[in-house]
Amino acid sequence: MSDVIDALFENVDRKYAEFNRKLLPDTDNILGVRMPVLRKIASEIMNREWRSFLETDSEYHEEYLLKALVIANADMVFEERIALTRRFAPCVKNWAVCDLLCNDWKHNPDYDEELWTLCDEFFSSGEEFKMRMAAVMLLFKFIDGKNIDRVLNRLVSVHHDGYYYKMGSAWTLSYCYILFPDKTENILISGKLNPEIQNMTVRKVCESRRADDTVRERIRKYRR
Repeated sequence: MSDVIDALFENVDRKYAEFNRKLLPDTDNILGVRMPVLRKIASEIMNREWRSFLETDSEYHEEYLLKALVIANADMVFEERIALTRRFAPCVKNWAVCDLLCNDWKHNPDYDEELWTLCDEFFSSGEEFKMRMAAVMLLFKFIDGKNIDRVLNRLVSVHHDGYYYKMGSAWTLSYCYILFPDKTENILISGKLNPEIQNMTVRKVCESRRADDTVRERIRKYRR
């Protein structure tokens, strides 16, 4: 779809591109198109043959962001969203595409088990960004009273040395701590968590606007 590329180039912001290159040092071909513009373009794509767009080759970072937005938001049955996410997963090579997809991903809690199964598949892949996708999907879809125990147990059981996986896991655990501090403290006390992830979790909680000084003081004692 050449008109999509044209729309991206019409909205290039060089300063924003440079800013993103610093945040995504391993990502090539960043044009520098801001998210409100990308959401508008994605909305226009979803009003026509969006499945054809998903089949096109991608050269630019923003094209992957657009595909993430379409997969996450387009009108489709749950099974198709699962299938498209699975097919797209090998294309997720940075945290920005990962986190956008997981944050926007339309989910019906009636299909919790199907989504959990996909997350398990990604956790078991041994691939850093698939594993980050799983961890971040837990953050956005499963931190609630029904699922908190299995979220914590799953994150304790998974190991990967990649920085981006560890940071994604810590991000999820930080929200677990803010929303379910007692349950999450049991994990921090247990010594079962990767020490780097535990320290990243402490840092993320301390950086969170949702944590007050009492919460920050309470969690700092769990640094390892």
